[in-house]
Amino acid sequence: MKEFENLLKIADRLLGPGGCSWDREQTLDSLVPYLLEETHELMEAIDQRDKEKMPDELGDLFYNLIFIAKLGEKEGRFTLAESLQKIADKLIRRHPHIFANKKVESTDDIVKNWEAIKKEEGKKSPIDGIPTTLPSLSRAQKVIHKLGKMKNFLLEKQPEQADFGHRMWELVQEAERAGIDAESALRKVCLSYEEKIRNSK
Repeated sequence: MKEFENLLKIADRLLGPGGCSWDREQTLDSLVPYLLEETHELMEAIDQRDKEKMPDELGDLFYNLIFIAKLGEKEGRFTLAESLQKIADKLIRRHPHIFANKKVESTDDIVKNWEAIKKEEGKKSPIDGIPTTLPSLSRAQKVIHKLGKMKNFLLEKQPEQADFGHRMWELVQEAERAGIDAESALRKVCLSYEEKIRNSK
């Protein structure tokens, strides 16, 4: 794709000799806040169903990923080609019903296969791989989702006098049972109140 190749050339120019001094001063650590910001800006555009902002914000996020890949290459940590190959291999490995002869009857079978393959890859616990940097609400729901699949682990009903954190946990459990993403639901309610505040002036 010529657009992809062009973006790679731009990144090389910015990070190369005679390139942008700001870009050349960046590190993997310094780019983390920008990665988070760009991700949230894309999420906001999706929430708003903004057809103009979505491709723009996706482009910003995409360049951040290329920037990180280029810095990884510059520091000798990893390459963009290596990253692309790893995700390609992973997708093929975790979709044996598409790329091999694995028979499935439902999407539940697909999810079970996915989890079984992850276990074969070295995953020791159902909650391994849930990022510690996720917002607490999202992380809680992912943990609840994983625990709900464990037959030997019961999600206990908390006493009425439980602390605020336990009461929030109960609400997230309720969202999980209803198939609602708690983080998105709360974010959209916040957005609706923000809009009311703006329109009240």
